[in-house]
Amino acid sequence: MAKKQNEPKAKKVFESKYNPKKLRELIKAGKTAEQIQKEIGIVSKQSLRQHVLRLINEDRTFYEVDGLYERSSNILKAGKYGLKLSLKKLESLGDFPVGTEFTVEADGDSIILTAITDPDSGDGAEVPADDVEADPGTENENEAFEEFGEA
Repeated sequence: MAKKQNEPKAKKVFESKYNPKKLRELIKAGKTAEQIQKEIGIVSKQSLRQHVLRLINEDRTFYEVDGLYERSSNILKAGKYGLKLSLKKLESLGDFPVGTEFTVEADGDSIILTAITDPDSGDGAEVPADDVEADPGTENENEAFEEFGEA
């Protein structure tokens, strides 16, 4: 079969949910990013950011939307290596300094973390200092060499 030479290629049509009039009204009404997303029907905040930036560019006016550049601090994803709970997310949930230990319990669809130690109170395990040796061996290296040499 021969290729058709003069056949025009079909153009891909991209339908955007960008509606400058509605977006402008919602921003001026003081709606948050989540509320605007629901009203317009946008799923991701990244798409909303692009719409707002496009509106800013067209109007040559800066618009500020509450919650547009904030990340949700209460959502965790189960990934390839398990759950990732960053220190920043943990701090947003309460006052848990570095070294706090937790017990983990599963209750149906919930995972419950319970703080069991607080390094500042002194009732739990201490966090080792960086300059302390982790392997408390013999006092000097010559004794360790002699022990291995005699065996």
